[in-house]
Amino acid sequence: MSQRTLLGTQWPGWLLLGLIALGLPRTALADLGIVTPESSWIYYVLALTPFAVWFAVAILRRTRSPIKDHLVAGALYGLSLVIVHEALWATGASLGQYPPQSAITFAERFGPALRDLATHGYTTLIAMVIGLGVGVIAAIVAAVSNRVRARA
Repeated sequence: MSQRTLLGTQWPGWLLLGLIALGLPRTALADLGIVTPESSWIYYVLALTPFAVWFAVAILRRTRSPIKDHLVAGALYGLSLVIVHEALWATGASLGQYPPQSAITFAERFGPALRDLATHGYTTLIAMVIGLGVGVIAAIVAAVSNRVRARA
């Protein structure tokens, strides 16, 4: 019996959703002000462990479509970041309370009525770039890993 896959990937749903979920604790805890970015070893464990697992999956998991699989995962990871940031926008140390300076600079180009929308849009774009960036790097690692395995 074949395993169910998700969103056209060659991965079972639990793997795809698990990879995405790994990054959420750091995002939520940072937005709530519980774990300050770059403040302690706990932050680094929460920040780096998901990427170590992503790259382990990229290296070890055989797939016929590594590029598509990791790009889908990266896009979903980016969307999950957007959802967490938006849900926690007005709480604690969130992006709504302390937006990046680059978001403020970008938003200042717009009139007062559009500044908040511009800040949200900018941070949404950054979250998607982070997610897709992780997906692209993992896709490259997976594609190279597949080629190395094929030659061995």
